[in-house]
Amino acid sequence: MRRKDIDWLRIFGIFLLFPFHAARVFDSREFNYIHSSVTSSACVTFMNVIWPWFMPLMFLVSGIASWYALQNKNAVSYFKERFFRLFIPLIFGIILIVPIQGYMARLQQETLNGGYFNYLFTQFFTDFSDITGYHGTFTPGHLWFILYLFILSCMFLPLFIHIKHYRQNKGIGFFGHLFDKGWFLVFLFVPITISEALPDIAGKSPFFYGLYFVIGFLIASNEKSFKTIENIRWWSVGIMALSIPIYLFLHNYTKGFGDFAWETILFAFVRNLYAITALMVMLAFAYKYFNRGGKVLKYLNKAAFPVYILHQSVMMVIAYYVLQWTNNILSQFILIVLLTLIACLVLFELFRHFTFLRIILGIKEPKKEQVIEGSASLHP
Repeated sequence: MRRKDIDWLRIFGIFLLFPFHAARVFDSREFNYIHSSVTSSACVTFMNVIWPWFMPLMFLVSGIASWYALQNKNAVSYFKERFFRLFIPLIFGIILIVPIQGYMARLQQETLNGGYFNYLFTQFFTDFSDITGYHGTFTPGHLWFILYLFILSCMFLPLFIHIKHYRQNKGIGFFGHLFDKGWFLVFLFVPITISEALPDIAGKSPFFYGLYFVIGFLIASNEKSFKTIENIRWWSVGIMALSIPIYLFLHNYTKGFGDFAWETILFAFVRNLYAITALMVMLAFAYKYFNRGGKVLKYLNKAAFPVYILHQSVMMVIAYYVLQWTNNILSQFILIVLLTLIACLVLFELFRHFTFLRIILGIKEPKKEQVIEGSASLHP
């Protein structure tokens, strides 16, 4: 089987990164590779609204995908697929694609010392002082998601295999049945919030995203979960709607408080309640209305992951020049998003015809696509 509703959610999450990363160019709170001297409160508000759930969505969907992928694979074949579809593109991406962002950052900041190759070997691959890379230092960039996904896939593989065999031999079990209870699915915001107290790496917690990854797997392992999520969709909509204004208020109110101040802790619980209910809403409406596809879905399934790998580096090149073409923020934003989307799709169409470039971008071989068509492999 192939869960087309999950495919649509994965595609939605990936293409949502285009406006999100374009908005980062105008972020008044934090620097970016390419950064406008004129910032936008509308862009900041847009990022604040989607921030709590859009990367959790990607890990949740990947966890769901892992359940279906393991129905047709053993541990060895699953690992091999993850290695070639995630780890290889990650390594080549960090070497060949990500440095473009740092180079453009140095170009805008006028801190370059020589040409591109000189930058690579004297600045990018030698300076580890700021892992964000916003000033041109070494960074995995946006490929941190692939890095985390590969590590989490390997780390949780024994657990996932155990759960798969347990489900096959003994059924869902008590804990598995909790995932077809609406109250329990919403209550998951509590352990998600607690996980944020654990260590992170440059602001990105493997515990936080790992929990979403496992939750996705456990939801998929109990088919009744999706029906439950559909049944509680209007409750989820209501809780989400009530939590958004409280979350936005606390987002501004708690600035300057310590990480473990009660105001900050309250904000974290509200933010994650908003996030989990938003995800339940997306899963519910996708399950009800988007479990269908066609040529468009088939094409986007092939293009989404390569486009993800390319998009931020392409965007920083385009943003560098767009900021010089016009001073209107709305025009700049629209141009950055549209030109980046077009350029990435054009590059995908070009690169997909060359074996080496297919490997770099994690594009499946045409023959392999025919073999697995109709399978449950929903991973990028």
